[in-house]
Amino acid sequence: MDLHSVNPWEVSFLREEVGGYFAHGVELAPGATVLDVGANVGVFSAAVYERLGGDVRIYAFEPLPPLYEKLESNGRDFFAGQLKALPFGLAAGEDELDFSYFPGATIFSSSWRDEGNVEAERKRVTASIVEMIRRGGMGPAARRVPAPILRGLVGRQLKVMRDLETHRVRVRPLSPVLDEEGIDRVDLLKVDVEGAEFEVLRGIEDRHWPLVRQAVVEVERWTENRDRVREVFATRGFTVEAVQDPVQRAADIGMVFALR
Repeated sequence: MDLHSVNPWEVSFLREEVGGYFAHGVELAPGATVLDVGANVGVFSAAVYERLGGDVRIYAFEPLPPLYEKLESNGRDFFAGQLKALPFGLAAGEDELDFSYFPGATIFSSSWRDEGNVEAERKRVTASIVEMIRRGGMGPAARRVPAPILRGLVGRQLKVMRDLETHRVRVRPLSPVLDEEGIDRVDLLKVDVEGAEFEVLRGIEDRHWPLVRQAVVEVERWTENRDRVREVFATRGFTVEAVQDPVQRAADIGMVFALR
């Protein structure tokens, strides 16, 4: 799919990432129902759709208006009616939140980033990208560039994170959405919400947890949040794996995989 996007480079970047969600036993069969929480323009949704040959029902959540506009267009143009774009985020309760939106790097947009911490966040992201390059993520030639030079080059590119807009957006708990949409099973719950993942999980009522068969959650501030995200699933009967590779370690993030 040649997806509509705000920045085409982000689609290429995310396409390289999405394969990592289908690991540690995560599998999907035709006819699955998938929730893409933190959808951006729908790259993960596109990967699911392509894997299952279009035999899937996807609910994609994106609260930021510039991204939702692209997501909705992609759903209309490329998913043959199998993707429903929802113009709000998920949280523990009904609310309106200020989200920082980075037009030059939309994938870092978050309710947890603002002018007070954006410089620290930029340094963290820089460290992660440098580590990715040093491990061959952009080919052997880039790998040979000395680390101090790489940090300078990547840091300059990420100056786009200094250009931010604030959007007031709606967030909702997942349980009433499941009721409203008539969703009776969730074959995969994917959560990538740049720091708000625990709040998303808090929005699932006990009566709805049996509907969830698999989940993959990207966890930010790994050391601080890994165990409590893992515990959410472990106490509800899932087999849980919490994993972190060297690139993720540089960014203080990791992945939690939960299977029935």
